[in-house]
Amino acid sequence: MNGRLRLFWGLLLVLSLVWIIAGSVLTSAYFDDGNLGEEVAAGIRAFGSARDIDALATLPLPIVFIASGLPFALIALFFLRRSNKRAAAAAALDPEIAIRRQALLVSALALVFALILWNMRAAPGQAQTDMVTATLSPLLWPVRLFVTFVHEAGHSLAALITGGQVLEFTVSPDGSGYARTAGGYTALILPAGYLGAALFGSALFFLTSRYPKWTRGLSVFLGLAVIILTLLFAAPDPSGNLTANVIGIGFGVAMVALGWLAPRILNVFILNTLAILTSLNAVMDLSFLVRFGDAGVGDIRNDAAAFAAEYTPLLPASVIAFIWSAVAVIMLGAAVYFGLVKQVGGEISDAVKGKN
Repeated sequence: MNGRLRLFWGLLLVLSLVWIIAGSVLTSAYFDDGNLGEEVAAGIRAFGSARDIDALATLPLPIVFIASGLPFALIALFFLRRSNKRAAAAAALDPEIAIRRQALLVSALALVFALILWNMRAAPGQAQTDMVTATLSPLLWPVRLFVTFVHEAGHSLAALITGGQVLEFTVSPDGSGYARTAGGYTALILPAGYLGAALFGSALFFLTSRYPKWTRGLSVFLGLAVIILTLLFAAPDPSGNLTANVIGIGFGVAMVALGWLAPRILNVFILNTLAILTSLNAVMDLSFLVRFGDAGVGDIRNDAAAFAAEYTPLLPASVIAFIWSAVAVIMLGAAVYFGLVKQVGGEISDAVKGKN
């Protein structure tokens, strides 16, 4: 009976996460202006109207999906964790297995929390006027700046790896930035900004979810790496703002402190939340370029436009951005699947086999 209950709660958790993720993405105003969710939206509005549920007519639909799925996900997490504790006590569960299962539950919570933060934005329909949406929640603004830092660091690392030099990189308070490099292989340097940020977020989520025992050391390593990159290459922007330096040192010190002082589970939660938000921001930036391929900062072309001009003159920048965005989505999807979904399925399967 216990094995069947664990199977039930595990399936409920997976279905709740699918409901939250798929619903919030399909009806989000930041993915094709929410047009993909028109039929779903109409059905939800009709359901709420028939039952006098006013909130369904006023709340943004992504929040409706999160609010309706989150209680079921939390209930499933609670009973699944309690069931796992009972099973561990009864069978003297290996400590490593217990750590992995606990990390999976926290990773699922971090994924939902990141989606909630992602949807804490201004009213849908507000036009985007630059590379950074003006509708970001204040809670996401530091993350937005960190994503730009990772973006410019990606260009810099690609230059170093391909034999070039890094002169400097900078971040501005509005979230824009640039990296000045010399030499190296520009065919890799140009896409390394957007795809580097997506890869960073995806790899961080996968490693943190799949290998939770490494998480504290991973936090310290990342913090030190960010600090070193900042000290070596970060510079003030054209207006003299030290945003890159502040963000780099701030996030670096925070990561080192997180890994040094905080418990493992808190490291898993914070790193996974940061990983998802970083990947989503990278995908969002690329989706903007798909619609506005000629966008840039002053006289500086965006990376997709520069790549198209230099390597694919027959393909417009918007097509290059679309290809990059597809790669970024695949990386994030693979990280969530192999880091979380597949592992949850494996735990459920093991529980059922153990019971039988």
